[in-house]
Amino acid sequence: MKLNHLFHTASAVLLACALWSCDSVGEDERLIEVERAEVRRSVLIEDFTGQRCVNCPTATAEIEKLQEEYGKDAVIAVAIHSGPFGHNSTMNSARLPLCTETGDEYYTHWGIEAQPAVKINRGTPVYSSALYGKEVRTALEQTTPVDLHLVPLYDPDTRTVQIDVEAVSTKTLGGKVQVWITENNIVDAQMMPDGSRNPNYLHQHVFRTSLTNDLYGDDIRMTEDAPAHATYQAVLSDAWKAEDIVVVAFVTSSTNGGVLQVVQSSLTPIE
Repeated sequence: MKLNHLFHTASAVLLACALWSCDSVGEDERLIEVERAEVRRSVLIEDFTGQRCVNCPTATAEIEKLQEEYGKDAVIAVAIHSGPFGHNSTMNSARLPLCTETGDEYYTHWGIEAQPAVKINRGTPVYSSALYGKEVRTALEQTTPVDLHLVPLYDPDTRTVQIDVEAVSTKTLGGKVQVWITENNIVDAQMMPDGSRNPNYLHQHVFRTSLTNDLYGDDIRMTEDAPAHATYQAVLSDAWKAEDIVVVAFVTSSTNGGVLQVVQSSLTPIE
């Protein structure tokens, strides 16, 4: 009986720690209302999440709400499973199925301090999902001189993807281009806000890998008369479903590192 009591007590303590380890949202923050934005560009949301993060599904729901309002091509989200909640216990333990080494590197590089957290167009991390709407609205209304075109061709026989990116600018600019592979409709475990474990949670826009030579982008230079071009090639893992793969490409500024434009596309099979 004493052992049973100790087990329940320890479980309660562990659950409480898990609930408090993720960023929580106060009641006063949940009532923030924002007007609909005038969409002038697309916005990238880097969503630092984890399968052990109990508050992350709430953040995901807020991102999906913004995508429903403005469209998935206007609000492009990438779920970067990483950090302590992407691992079984600590950063030194085995990664959970959706966590990657690259995701962990981004988590550390950007100085993420809690989960859920998002970076919107590579701005300062935002830890309260109640603020996502305001930040996204501001980003959508900003103008950009850059237009992106993305063509990902897929050979089903070899599972090879060739990705062509073209960046056009109305003025001379230097920057970096990044190309990521993401996957939708992944059924896997997720801790939920009530502390329960959902073994059949549907994970969307999950970061799989980066294709650029540098994890933080390859250098490009754009002028009005000379668009920048970049080509990448990859072989899809057998564990990934080609029909659910989405390629995300974006260009960041060499001046401040902010995202100048972002675009996404499903694979186009070569017949």
